[in-house]
Amino acid sequence: MEYWLSQFHILLLILLRVSAVLIAAPIFGHRSYLSRGKVALSFMVSLIVFPIVADRGFEVPEGIFAYVFMMISEVIMGLILGFIVLLVFVGIQFAGQLAGLQMGFGIVNVIDPQSSNQISILGQFLNILAILILLSLNGHHVILNGLVHSFDVVPLGGVTLPEAVIEKLMSLCAEIFVVAVKISSPIIVALFLVSVAMGILARTVPQMNVFIVGFPVQIGVGMTVLSLSLPLFYLVMERVIHVLERDLVTVVRLLGG
Repeated sequence: MEYWLSQFHILLLILLRVSAVLIAAPIFGHRSYLSRGKVALSFMVSLIVFPIVADRGFEVPEGIFAYVFMMISEVIMGLILGFIVLLVFVGIQFAGQLAGLQMGFGIVNVIDPQSSNQISILGQFLNILAILILLSLNGHHVILNGLVHSFDVVPLGGVTLPEAVIEKLMSLCAEIFVVAVKISSPIIVALFLVSVAMGILARTVPQMNVFIVGFPVQIGVGMTVLSLSLPLFYLVMERVIHVLERDLVTVVRLLGG
């Protein structure tokens, strides 16, 4: 009975870390997925990882407070890893919001099913496109490999929260703006040139209503540049996946002390 009870404790701790990652990661934790499917996926991944972790001789701590603290630390680690993946899609949505604002879509918002907040319709389009590209490039394998690798670097009960982890998360949050500008820069530059041309046209032809003429021109130019820059978006997503894999490994090592 003691043996099976200790095995149950190990499986429970694994399940907590796996569930926290899959819930926080936008691909696996999307709100459109059934909750029963998320639970089944978490349990399935935990069963796959369980034989690897159970052979390392983990000892269950004595005392309820030590065990609860260990459970909380496993959940925190899983949420941190899922948050790193979430930051990628936050940057993509922000890029769509920047481009949509320049195109005149500032008041055209839709409800994001992931966060239940209103975001730009262009940001939602880029978010869905990013998920499709991430799946086509096996980005979900990167997330699962990082999750399994975390048990090699950070064993159960070995989670630490040094200051370097907070600094790394802050730097990743700052990189969101860099990713957003890289993705939206073709549209922003093109629309800036359109605005300059409209300003010159307004000075040369004062009788023309530039606002009425410029609004459809901005939308047309923005959509054209967006369609032409989709190959660039694909290249950026390839780079983002490589950077995501590197960041996951770095944060896991920091969490392991």
